[in-house]
Amino acid sequence: MAKIEELIGEIADPRIRAEIAAEVKRIKAQKKFGLVFEEHLPETVRLPGFPVRPAELVAERGAAGNDLWLVRAIKSGKAQCRRPEGKYGDEQREFAVKDLVVVKRFGEAIYPALVPVDRVERGGPEKPWHTLINADNFHALQLLLYAYEGKVDMIYIDPPYNSGARDWKYNNDFVDKADTWRHSKWLSMMKKRLQLAKRLLRSDGVLVVTIDENEVHHLGLLLAQVFPDYLRHMVSVVINPKGTGKQNFARMDEYALFCVPNTGSSLISGARLVQGRIEAIPDETVGEGDDAGGEVVNEEEFELDDEEAWDRPFPREEAELWELRHARRRGNESSYRHQRPNQFYPIFIDTKANKVVRAGESLPLVVKPSFANVGGLVPIWPIDEEGNDRCWRFIPASMNRLIGEERVVLGRFNKKRKTWTLNIWERKATEKTVKTVWWNSSHDAGTHGTTLLHKILGRRDAFPFPKSIHVVRDTLATVCANRPNAIILDFFAGSGTTYHGTCMLNAEDRGNRRCIMVSYNEVTEKRAKALLKRGLLPGDEEYDLEGICDSVTWPRSKFITNGKRDDGTSIEGSFPAAGPLKGRLNSEGFEENIEYFHTDFLHPGSVAMGQQFEAILPILWMKAGCRGVRESSRGSTPWFMPKESSFAVLIKEQKFAAFRKELAGHKDITHVFLVTDSEENFRAMTRALRRNVQTIQLYKSYLENFSINTELLSEA
Repeated sequence: MAKIEELIGEIADPRIRAEIAAEVKRIKAQKKFGLVFEEHLPETVRLPGFPVRPAELVAERGAAGNDLWLVRAIKSGKAQCRRPEGKYGDEQREFAVKDLVVVKRFGEAIYPALVPVDRVERGGPEKPWHTLINADNFHALQLLLYAYEGKVDMIYIDPPYNSGARDWKYNNDFVDKADTWRHSKWLSMMKKRLQLAKRLLRSDGVLVVTIDENEVHHLGLLLAQVFPDYLRHMVSVVINPKGTGKQNFARMDEYALFCVPNTGSSLISGARLVQGRIEAIPDETVGEGDDAGGEVVNEEEFELDDEEAWDRPFPREEAELWELRHARRRGNESSYRHQRPNQFYPIFIDTKANKVVRAGESLPLVVKPSFANVGGLVPIWPIDEEGNDRCWRFIPASMNRLIGEERVVLGRFNKKRKTWTLNIWERKATEKTVKTVWWNSSHDAGTHGTTLLHKILGRRDAFPFPKSIHVVRDTLATVCANRPNAIILDFFAGSGTTYHGTCMLNAEDRGNRRCIMVSYNEVTEKRAKALLKRGLLPGDEEYDLEGICDSVTWPRSKFITNGKRDDGTSIEGSFPAAGPLKGRLNSEGFEENIEYFHTDFLHPGSVAMGQQFEAILPILWMKAGCRGVRESSRGSTPWFMPKESSFAVLIKEQKFAAFRKELAGHKDITHVFLVTDSEENFRAMTRALRRNVQTIQLYKSYLENFSINTELLSEA
């Protein structure tokens, strides 16, 4: 494009030059460089429980694909339909209403509600509740934005790998290798969801996406586009040491792509990655900063008996907190003089006093070092055994500060080279840096994924290729080990391994981390064909019970919490020898609370009129932190103040004075929902309440959340 613009500038005719420049500008606005794909492929979702009404888009319940109709009228259980927007000509057709399902295009406002299905309570009233939501994850993300925007610590997702194996759908059609739009559909699907997911993350929140070779490069470019200001890292995880039979190569690994906010400090920690599982190394041994570390010194001459005089720069009782490290950079990366000229200088020592005295000035590259004594002091240069000019770990000013603190000490004398090594006393690392290749037996997806899921559910072939529980636990630990109250989201929940991993972390340190899972109740293609032959369709209870969420995600979550299945049989096995939970029996379960919901969709008019209070109540409970057993109410009283939860709702505005008085006795309430159509009254009531509560205007905030999200999606 730059060359074209240069040539345009050489066009003599100003009119032609301006017209061509304008056309090129238009093309540039449409053409994207880097990741190029068709972003405007329409995406729809089917809503089996939504009532079929005139003016709704619908499809036949048993039909695949995106073959849509527009309902003109309904009479005697029959729907008179035509093709929407003039497509396919003026074709018209009549259907039985029971054979149709409402279809919503992405970009249309949808008002979701959570319908309780089941729950397990083993954590007691002090533990928050985990949640599993059976829903299309795009609209579930919109719902979660109402409750958790800017609050999520970690998003961990394992999306479809788009291998062409017909394991995911776009507009109710399985996508396979024959689909020429396969990559664009996958990227379009992912981009819509990642844009919403980004808004859920805290300022220090981290996104992790697992993927294999089919889309890893496309995904990397997409993440660079959606998360341009984040640091992006790729970890290779060996999940099948034997290798998968592929043409040319036997693939052993897959990838975990980390998007980490650039906060200026490390957000990824190896502190909870147990030795013998993933090798983690101290922070000081990696990096290219001014004080990037050196190797740990292990010299017996520095050991002192209890009777000897203490000559260390720290108290004797802190001895276990300190270690010696080499003062010279010793790695192959950025450790040579020409790479860090400011860190090549002499350090002067007093050999009689056996003491490091001071650091000299940096020596220009063109000047050779002098080994002559200066004022009786011997210069030590950062030159290695082969005579290569290396560099010290710090610039002169930093080194002199350490010398003043008596932390730089003489090491052993090298008789051959007639010089000394120099070492620095440093506090031991409290954090560990994780390497980017993970190879551990506990990450084997066969033993600790497929076989484990069989043990939990008591049946085989429940779910294709579940993750190893330990690789998920370890991935969560890199971000949430030091966040005991973290919110963890997985909106491609699959078999429910993320909840299982969260339970493990909580069991290790008595944490209160909370997992939110979203799983669409998809039925495999093979099973769907068998159900259709029996006359069963999506939305039928028997059909839906075969879906992944109902048949795998929720049963696994329930069984591993209870330590037993619904029939009372215990889950066999225990955790591997390595790790904090070594030897713990699966039958012990976990002291956690979890509730299962599916989504329903509401009419905005009925919400605004206060007729859907009970339907949206679970969302208010969720927004207030999922504390306490969720209670229900029809909203017929002046206010609703559940016994164990941390929120209250003023339903009758005219009862505010009494409500405020009642609220004063509940110091544990953090969220107050005020039902009022008047923004002025809302502000006045907010001012009258205590300052340590968050006030939310109902039903305005709920309705605006989904219309605003729809506008943002349309703009994107």
